[in-house]
Amino acid sequence: MKPLLTALIAFAIGGTIRTQAACSMWNVPSDYLSEFGGCETAPGVMIFAPFIVSKLVAGEPFIEYLEFKLPYAQRSDSPWAAGIRQGSIYVEDFEDGIVNTPGLAMTSGFLLDGSSVDEDDGVLGNGTDNDFGFVYYAAGNTHTIRAEFSRDSEGRFPTHAGWVMDTLDQSDATFAAYDPSGNLLASYNYILQWGEFQFVGVYAPQGIGAIASDFNQRLYVDHVQYGYAIPEPGAALLTATAALAAASRRRRTPAPQLP
Repeated sequence: MKPLLTALIAFAIGGTIRTQAACSMWNVPSDYLSEFGGCETAPGVMIFAPFIVSKLVAGEPFIEYLEFKLPYAQRSDSPWAAGIRQGSIYVEDFEDGIVNTPGLAMTSGFLLDGSSVDEDDGVLGNGTDNDFGFVYYAAGNTHTIRAEFSRDSEGRFPTHAGWVMDTLDQSDATFAAYDPSGNLLASYNYILQWGEFQFVGVYAPQGIGAIASDFNQRLYVDHVQYGYAIPEPGAALLTATAALAAASRRRRTPAPQLP
């Protein structure tokens, strides 16, 4: 039944929907059937990215759309913000003009001193023309930006990896993630158009060896994020509560008497 519904949706809007049978996208409601853009994920892998999804509904309108964006001006806008605060997710913002976070190598594209993520100049909301800072850039003969990851001290590859990206025309941009052996973990094509940095990333419990994005004109990437577990809000609250309780007990415990 689902393939028939998807086909009907594509027919109704002129065949512009591009779908993949195997795709797990973060935050898509279960009753929305079709994704705009080509998306594919390996088992257990999830993509974090902007999307438009649609479903057939009774009555008018015949097709209902849901648009989801991930605009990014600062670290707290990341879907992995809890991991960034905890320290389990690294952020490379390039602001010192080099790539020096542990386990990260940028192997395609180049550093550019230009328009950066909003928070990088120390002032939020001062307009894109004033957001100075370093970004990774691809244009001309170089249409790919690629980040590669190495094992940490415990022998692990990151399970989360992504970045924020912006272009002049995002509609034909791509994002892909690969395991440490170079096998494709996830791909997402025809990412939505936008005029601001937005987050694109992937979760893969089997470990991520590299991520890459292509574009036909100009591509800007900033705030590369990668790492491991992201705490659940409930778990973080329990941890904080336990720490406060332990501190309270320490304060109430009388000091031992000297002989």
